[in-house]
Amino acid sequence: MSTKEAVTIVCRALAIYFLAWLLYDLTYLPSAVHPFLHYQARLGSLSDSAYNAYMYSSYRLSLSFLVLRMLVLFFAVQWFYRAGPRLHVYFLAPSEAGEPARAN
Repeated sequence: MSTKEAVTIVCRALAIYFLAWLLYDLTYLPSAVHPFLHYQARLGSLSDSAYNAYMYSSYRLSLSFLVLRMLVLFFAVQWFYRAGPRLHVYFLAPSEAGEPARAN
């Protein structure tokens, strides 16, 4: 097996790991959306309080970061699965001792 093939296998393994992490986060999406919508509906009611505004902001921030993490993981899965030349250069970079990297 050549070094380039080994890097491709490692990249695919990382893509599978990131995909599993993405699917894991996807299972938490309904539990993040439900309280967000609950406190969003309560903001316009007569019982509008600082607590409701705080909880709405808190769940909005939590949901935003969850969606952002899922988007980053989605693009990481795509990037690592394709195992482009930039990843090969990164993983096959020369060592710190000054030795050039061997390409098989």
